[in-house]
Amino acid sequence: MVFFKKAGKHKAEVTFRQRLEYLGILVLGWVVLRLPHRSLVWIATPLGSLAYRLDSKGRKVSRQNLDAVFGDTMEDSKKDLVAEAGYRSFARTMLELFWSPNLTAAEAKKIFKTVGLAGESVSGATIYVTTHFSNFEWLGQNMSFFREPGIIVAQRLKNPLLGGFFDRLRGSTGHTIIPQERAIARMLKHLKSKGYFCAVIDLNLDPNEASVIIDEFSGLKTCVTQLHAALALHTGAKVVPAECVPLPDGTYRMHYHPPLEYPEGTRAEEIAQQCWDALEPGIRQRPECWLWSYKHWRFKPSGDGAGRYPGYANTARRFDKAVLGQAILN
Repeated sequence: MVFFKKAGKHKAEVTFRQRLEYLGILVLGWVVLRLPHRSLVWIATPLGSLAYRLDSKGRKVSRQNLDAVFGDTMEDSKKDLVAEAGYRSFARTMLELFWSPNLTAAEAKKIFKTVGLAGESVSGATIYVTTHFSNFEWLGQNMSFFREPGIIVAQRLKNPLLGGFFDRLRGSTGHTIIPQERAIARMLKHLKSKGYFCAVIDLNLDPNEASVIIDEFSGLKTCVTQLHAALALHTGAKVVPAECVPLPDGTYRMHYHPPLEYPEGTRAEEIAQQCWDALEPGIRQRPECWLWSYKHWRFKPSGDGAGRYPGYANTARRFDKAVLGQAILN
């Protein structure tokens, strides 16, 4: 799974707190690995609710995001329930990531109901794109059971001790883990050899990074990565939007949409917009599955008159310039 985000500075020294955090993660991982999968759903519910109550900053961001997207069309009490459910969903995703070494082909067949992986969706150079919706981690790992293992770009974490631990989890179904340094060259080479990778595309970037402006939820403009679109244009790789949908019985429906279609001469920002347009309906239908506690809209246009943007959003000349540039091109 590729997370398109600017890497932070590497900290060479390991603090005592980081060592305790690493020890706690190891213990948690050891316990989770020995539990039946069904129990993780039960555990994630109180764990996510506890995190929601303790994380006052995250609660505030969640509410601001929900206000921006749904406004008066959703009652305040419902917004609170959706925000809390978002924490539960993320808690389940993390617990299940810890459980990943148990994901054999037989187990995956029990847990995943895969839809849409047929024909051209499972051959040739392909970029599978998704958002932080439900278990986005397992969406990528599921591909190992339909194609040869792909590649995962390792995130640089604030705690350097945790990198290897999460690399082993994400590579447990056979994926190759590569560092962020020179990752683009490896990804390009992999696609040219008819390989694939999965990418999470809803991280908010700075306008000065390799980003494009897209329109989300009928009017909220944001900067997202253009890397998946640029690689697709450069290599001819198919772009397949995908989403993981939780089912009432504790399993998942892994839904892979048809590959995007776009004419010759399409720009990277247009492909990025198509990716979002394919996935936004799923978020609207099941808002409790999206990561609302993340600051999805860090920037807002200076001339915003509707006042829809969250309170944490700031104006910036570079963002206005990017928005204006998009308007001119369109």
